[in-house]
Amino acid sequence: MGIVVFNICDRVPVRNPQSRTGSVHSVFATSFNVEFSGELVHVGTDEAPLSCFGMTVGAKEMAMLVERVEPGDAVHCRDGVMRIYSRADVSELVYGEAAVRSLAVPHAVDSLAGADVALLRVLTAADVVEHIGLPWPDRSRGAVAELARFSVSCARLAGMAKSTYSKEEVHARYEASERAMRGSVEYLLGRGLGLTPSGDDVLCGFGCALHLLYGTGSLIAPYLDAVRHALPGRTTAVSEAYLRAMTAGCANEDFVALAADLTAGEFEALPDRVERIFQMGHTSGADSLLGFGAAFGCLF
Repeated sequence: MGIVVFNICDRVPVRNPQSRTGSVHSVFATSFNVEFSGELVHVGTDEAPLSCFGMTVGAKEMAMLVERVEPGDAVHCRDGVMRIYSRADVSELVYGEAAVRSLAVPHAVDSLAGADVALLRVLTAADVVEHIGLPWPDRSRGAVAELARFSVSCARLAGMAKSTYSKEEVHARYEASERAMRGSVEYLLGRGLGLTPSGDDVLCGFGCALHLLYGTGSLIAPYLDAVRHALPGRTTAVSEAYLRAMTAGCANEDFVALAADLTAGEFEALPDRVERIFQMGHTSGADSLLGFGAAFGCLF
């Protein structure tokens, strides 16, 4: 009997009815990645948030899998089953009946009144900059500030923020902030060490919040284009997968939940939500929250 997959993101390429052939890309303590023609699929446990390009199995089953599989092992997917051909055995992950989850970031069509203040309060209390992986303040602080400035310009152009500027001035300031934002993307992308460099995590968090605040329209298109343009060859394969998912409007389960809390005005849930996100990786959670907060004007 195969290993049951509990949840699978709707973006995972193996959901396509055509058979897919790939290989194990990387193996970690409680998860692993499989690569299919340049696309990664993350296999994690149901005790961790679902990845925006992943699926989950039970913790006991994962403990067995990470002992068996190795980078380079052949993988074949067909008829809702992923087969991993290791030296020790063939492992079967049955995903055909898994719960399909959308991890699209919700767009807050109504005003998020008070969300910026609530988020700033929680991030300040958590001392977010003491946990990030970027050198601080250094140039990183200026780069994050320019991202925040771009978000403010988006809000003004959308009529979501009060402004004393004329329509022409608002457009001019948006264009200026766009140029500065592109410089920040170039600076941050790939900056830092690890599986997902800190600068990339900041960009993912910021993009997630932009989707929440402004949807997927033309306002944030320059940011998404800047990330896509800068990506090739600049960072790790895992980080690139997360950034590409972000440009498609998706995020990991915990950030989608954070966005839902803010949209619903459930600010009392923020401390626990932020604390859970802090547990992501060594500094990934804090780096992502720094970027997310910047879109709301939370600067440190």
